[in-house]
Amino acid sequence: MTTEPRVVTGTDDYRGATFTECDLRGLRVRGSQLDDVDLWAFGGELGSVHIEGVDVTSYVMAELDRHFPERVALRSLVTAEDHRRAWEDVRAGWSETLGRCEALPEARLHEQVNGEWSVAQTLRHLVFAVDLWLGGMVHEEAAPFHPLGLPPGDPTEEQAELDLTPDVAAPWAEVVELHRDRCRQVSETLTTLTDDTLVVERTRAPIRAWGEMTQSVGTCLWIIQKEHAEHRRYVERDLTALASMPPG
Repeated sequence: MTTEPRVVTGTDDYRGATFTECDLRGLRVRGSQLDDVDLWAFGGELGSVHIEGVDVTSYVMAELDRHFPERVALRSLVTAEDHRRAWEDVRAGWSETLGRCEALPEARLHEQVNGEWSVAQTLRHLVFAVDLWLGGMVHEEAAPFHPLGLPPGDPTEEQAELDLTPDVAAPWAEVVELHRDRCRQVSETLTTLTDDTLVVERTRAPIRAWGEMTQSVGTCLWIIQKEHAEHRRYVERDLTALASMPPG
């Protein structure tokens, strides 16, 4: 059975609306007023996007690659050396971003923009990602999670199981040092990584609430790098907004 597409007419007013985590595939906008439109795709990857009949997808993707060159390397990770080179680019990008952070008052770095994670919360999420995919999956540690790690979505189940403290307001310096330590762990793992190790599969349930999963070592390391690359884009966007705010 096919479902007729919903038609939204001129009687509906969506000025200032925000659509978050919605399925907008096949969206059509006709005869409507568009101004100050801000689109962010899931994971920074666009399907086909046409504006006034012009396919702008390639242009947008090329601009993203120009501003965030680590994205290019992450699309073609094959060998251990590929992983090492890509991680160097990812860390270099984050070094620049953290430099921007240091120019702001600490309170700004704990401030959310449009209800999304603050910069500090984003770093805590990346700590969680490394703990999960490197500590839990690649190294098969029994208890890899730091309490300050921040899982995605509603952390209720993970908080209870892993003794996480998502509501604790940790100082910026502590969060940065914790993230730096996790980046060091990734770098040390990549130093001894071989092509043969990349294809080794791990089957574990590092988080019981998520169930058992099977991933190759290479995929686990790619996820860590992808998380860092995509979340840096969000942080760069929010740093621009935070820097333009009046002192508070």
